[in-house]
Amino acid sequence: MRAIRMRAEDEIEYTAAELQAEGIRCEAFDPGAAAPALQRVLAERGWTEHEEVHRDMSRPRDEAESAREADEHCHLGDEVRLFLEGQALYDVRCLNDEWLRIWVGAGDVVVVPARRYHRFVTSKAGALRYVQPYGGRHLLMQLYRVSDDRTRAF
Repeated sequence: MRAIRMRAEDEIEYTAAELQAEGIRCEAFDPGAAAPALQRVLAERGWTEHEEVHRDMSRPRDEAESAREADEHCHLGDEVRLFLEGQALYDVRCLNDEWLRIWVGAGDVVVVPARRYHRFVTSKAGALRYVQPYGGRHLLMQLYRVSDDRTRAF
C-alpha cells in the first residue's frame, strides 16, 4: 500500500499514522489466509455480513460497476475491503478537501470512513477480487457528488 496527498504543486507521501489522522485505516493481512482477517473485522465492528467480489474488466457488467465507483461518492457506513487479488486505487477526500490517493493490492485492508467522499478505480488489466464486510446493505448505498472537472476520476 502506498499513499500520497495530491496537490497541484507537488505530491506528499503519507504514512499509516497520517492516514489514521484522516480517519482512514490501512493495514496488511495474508491474502492466502483471509478468513481470520475477515472474522477479526466482523468481530471488531459487530457485523455479520460480507460478500466476495470478483471483477474482470473484460465483462461489460463488471466494467459498468467499476465506472459507477469511479465517480465521487460516499456511503452512510464505513467502506471496508480486504483485497485478495489484483490492484486498484482509492482517491479519498482529506478533511481539508484535498485528494489523497491510495494504491491497494492483494493483502491490503482499507477502511474509508462513513460520509467521506471517495472514488474507487480498478485496473484495466487483470482481475480484481476482494471481500467486503458490512453492517447492512443500506449503509453501502452510493451517494454521489455532482461531477465536474474537479470531481471526475478521468
